[in-house]
Amino acid sequence: MSAVRHTTSDSVAGFLAALSLAVSGVAMVRQPGLLAPVAVVVAIAAARMTTTHRTLAAIAVGVAGLSFLVGMSVAVVTDNPLF
Repeated sequence: MSAVRHTTSDSVAGFLAALSLAVSGVAMVRQPGLLAPVAVVVAIAAARMTTTHRTLAAIAVGVAGLSFLVGMSVAVVTDNPLF
C-alpha cells in the first residue's frame, strides 16, 4: 500500500468543492444569476488547487454550470428574480 500525502491545500480544495456543490443547489432555487457564478468560480479554484480531489472538483464544476442553466430556466419560467 502506498501512502498518499494530503496537504493542507488538498483539504481546503475538498472543502471548497463541497461548498460549491452546496451553493449550486441553493442557486437552482434562489437567485441563480448571483449564486451560480460564485459556485462556478469556487469550483474552478478548487479544481486548480488539488490533485487528490480532482474528481470531486471536476464534478463540482459541472454541477455548478448545470445549476446556472437550470436555475435561470426555472427563474424565467416562474417569473422569479434572476439576481
